[in-house]
Parts: sequence; structure tokens; C-alpha cells
Amino acid sequence: MEKITDKTGRIAFIGGGMMAEAILKGMLHKEIAEPEMIIISDPSAGRREYLEKTYKVNTTGCNAEAVKAAGFVILAVKPQVADAAITKEVADAIPQNTTVLSIMGSVNLDKLHKLVPGHAVIRVMPNTPLAVGCGMTAIAPDENVSEEMLDVAKAVFGSCGEIEIIAESAIEAIAAVSGCGPGYVFMMIDALADAGVNAGLPRAMAIKLAAQTFAGSGKMVLDTGLHPAVLRDQVTSPGGTTIAGIHALENRGVRAAIYDAVLAAMQRSRELQGK
Repeated sequence: MEKITDKTGRIAFIGGGMMAEAILKGMLHKEIAEPEMIIISDPSAGRREYLEKTYKVNTTGCNAEAVKAAGFVILAVKPQVADAAITKEVADAIPQNTTVLSIMGSVNLDKLHKLVPGHAVIRVMPNTPLAVGCGMTAIAPDENVSEEMLDVAKAVFGSCGEIEIIAESAIEAIAAVSGCGPGYVFMMIDALADAGVNAGLPRAMAIKLAAQTFAGSGKMVLDTGLHPAVLRDQVTSPGGTTIAGIHALENRGVRAAIYDAVLAAMQRSRELQGK
């Protein structure tokens, strides 16, 4: 798509935390928008000063001020402060044809429509690797979102990783896999590194070996298009060391534990939404 311009309207962030900064970095790096086309509202003066100095964007401490001339508003606050951050005053200040995008995990489209009535809304589920340009983002538009609006959302989140357009009904499962997934992977990297230290490796080397192994293995799956089991078989020689390690993992129920982690995350998501 073309860059964000006066024609499309500037992009306003409500919330200037880590996820907002990750999206901002991707947009500027891929030249989706110039800094002057972006405004970020955050209650912390120190945070606003940091964002202004680092990225040359506009900032404000007033959410209503941020949204009043925006073509796209990104809600990037914690779900538990949604009602306090997006008051009626803020909602009324959003221009009529503005599209609202939300990265608030447990806030569904119905709730978003109540927060910002009359607006086309896109629910977005990114994950934390957005911060290094390797995010995985699911995008669920409502029925009022046009192709042009969706193109902007795709460009914004595609600037910091991969995207998938999905129905909202898939959000909980996606959140449990890719939204929570970095937490699972960090835990497994930590465990693999600890095992390396136990085997006699220096700590820094063990962490680097483990982390790069996860990063490279994921890239192989994406770049080759091969099923993970096919790639696993390619490194698993009959009677060799890898199959011995896999046997130990199967005996310890690692595969079943991952199933349970995803199911537990989905259940907790439903509890947070009061389902």
C-alpha cells in the first residue's frame, strides 16, 4: 500500500508501551508512515519524552486530543484499563470514518463496539517478537471494515512480522498458540540452555546455542514449507543420538504438556472474558 498520508489520516496510538513501540518501529523501518503522521497518547511524561526523542513522533497526555484527527486509532492499553482509557469523551472525539484497531487481548469485537460505537473495528492479536520484527499477528476485522481499511492494518502489522487474516472465532486458539507461545519457547530455551550448562558448557554459550537452534529451526519450517515431522526425520538417524533424545522427551510427556499448556491458556482466556 501507499504510505500513511493526509488522505488516509494519521495513526493515533492510545497507549505508548512496549507493544506500541514495537509496532511503531516496524512502521518507521518499513516506511509505512513518516513520524509526523503518528501521534501517541500516554499518561507518563517520561515515556512521552522518550518516544518523541527516539522516534520524532508527536505525543500527548490526552487520549481525546490524540484521536481527533486520526484516520486509524490503535488501542494499545492493557485490557483492564480499557474503560478508563477509552471514555465516552474519547470515543466522541474519534472522527466518523476512522477505523479502530485493538491489540487488547481479551477484549472482543462486541466490547469494542460498545467502547467506540459507530466505527469499523479490527481486533488484532500480535505477539511480543514484534519487537524484533519477527512477530506473528492475527487480524480479525468486523463486517464494516473495507478492503482499504484492511490493507492499512495489513501494512502496519506486516511491517513487523507475519500476518494472518482470520475470523474472530479463532482468536482464542491463536492467542494460546502464538500469543502465549513465546512464553513457552523462552521456557524451553532456558531449559535447553540449563541442560547445556549441566553438560559442561559455559552459560552464555549454552543460551546462544539454544536460542539460535530455536530461531533456525523455526525459519527452516517457514522457508521450506515442510511439515515439522519431515524436518525432524531429516535430523533423526536410526539408532542415533537425536532419536535417543526424542525418546526421552516422549517418555517425559513433553508433547502432551504442550497440548495442556494451550488448553490451559484458552480456558484462562475464557475466564477473563467471563465466558
